[in-house]
Amino acid sequence: MQVQSSEASPAHAVRNAALACVVLALAAAVAGLIARQPMIGGALATGLLLGALNGALAARLFNLPVPFLATSLARLLTLSLIGIAIGLAFGISHIWLVILGVGVAQLALAGSALRATMQR
Repeated sequence: MQVQSSEASPAHAVRNAALACVVLALAAAVAGLIARQPMIGGALATGLLLGALNGALAARLFNLPVPFLATSLARLLTLSLIGIAIGLAFGISHIWLVILGVGVAQLALAGSALRATMQR
């Protein structure tokens, strides 16, 4: 019988991805300020933070007595609409940066999950 280490647990993978997204969001915000483009840095940072929520929401919704596909579709639709609304607040030309941040956050979550799976 193999004991699963806490470093390879799904919760640890989600936490690692969220932490990476927070660090990237801070870096994007600071880079935007240094480049005198605070809207660009802010839009990207906001997307990263919004995307970091996806993993935490997925983990919480996984145990509901509802098919995971249904909760996934609802979660992704909701996060996409929130991302577009926030992007509009930054200006229509910055929507893509918010969505890019959400996408990068998903890559961080996938990479963290892959790393946790490989450690098992």
